[in-house]
Amino acid sequence: MALPALTPSQRAEALEKAKAVRKERGDLMAQLKAGTLPLTDLLAREDAVVGKIRVRRLLESLPGIGTATSYCPS
Repeated sequence: MALPALTPSQRAEALEKAKAVRKERGDLMAQLKAGTLPLTDLLAREDAVVGKIRVRRLLESLPGIGTATSYCPS
């Protein structure tokens, strides 16, 4: 599928929108990692910002489940 031809102003607007979405998604992941945002509240949101979060990134942001955990099976 070819990308649509955009005018410079349309391209700039799309880039700003994408930047805002990435920032909001990053803020949500930071809140989740800090423990100030429960996972149930995050999943209750039904918007495109949360819908596009990859499951692996979501799980890695959870406290105690991330890439570096203190769990050590014996």
